Amino acid sequence: MSKLKGVIKAGIAGLSVVVLSANTAYAQVGAVEICAGAGVSVNSNPGSNMFYKGDRLSFNYSALLSGMYNVHRSMSVGIEVRALELSRRHDGVYTTYLGTDIGGGQRFVYAKAALSASLLFNGKYNTYRGYWYGGAAAGYALSNHNSATLKPNEDYRTPAGGQGLVLGVQAGYTHGINAVLGLNIEGALRNYTLGYDAGAPDISPYTNLKYNVTAYTLTVGLKVRIMPKYKAQNAIPPQRGKGHSRRL
Repeated sequence: MSKLKGVIKAGIAGLSVVVLSANTAYAQVGAVEICAGAGVSVNSNPGSNMFYKGDRLSFNYSALLSGMYNVHRSMSVGIEVRALELSRRHDGVYTTYLGTDIGGGQRFVYAKAALSASLLFNGKYNTYRGYWYGGAAAGYALSNHNSATLKPNEDYRTPAGGQGLVLGVQAGYTHGINAVLGLNIEGALRNYTLGYDAGAPDISPYTNLKYNVTAYTLTVGLKVRIMPKYKAQNAIPPQRGKGHSRRL
């Protein structure tokens, strides 16, 4: 009987270590997390001197790759590289300065690939099996595509070479699958201010194209935790009468 009790205690202790390891997968100070995700985005109409505006949302692609460093168990800083498309549909018709008609349900593409690199800061609220996070982003973006080549559902593309600031916020949840992997879902807002060394269409007098547009994205992906050897006492405060705290 005493031997059986010993086996049960050992099993419970082992299970506790596994659960603790999983729950603290993303809590350790000094941890590095690499995230890759993909999803969809929609965007507002561009402002400033972009004359061609859509009256219907288009669902566009969005993808991200980020690296975050835990400066504290409740905050992290890092770098994000993001790519997405900016476009809207227009059911009406514009007559261009060339005398051609565009629109009629076709897409106006403001950036086929808006590429950005941003610095991130996130606050974190740890839960039993993962954590919620939210924060801000600031960086630089550029857009470069072949404006002379249109797909069958496109009627307009901006000139090549747009670039400028990108600012935004993001919030999401990471669920620990094990001590290394996590499933991540994130919603983000990114505001792009893009300027071009090319004229704004149908604007008189002549001026270079510059516009501001906001994208709203939803991405799902995986996080990989890279960190020093796990230490149970590293930044994990004890909870009186409970051993190690679950809220890490």
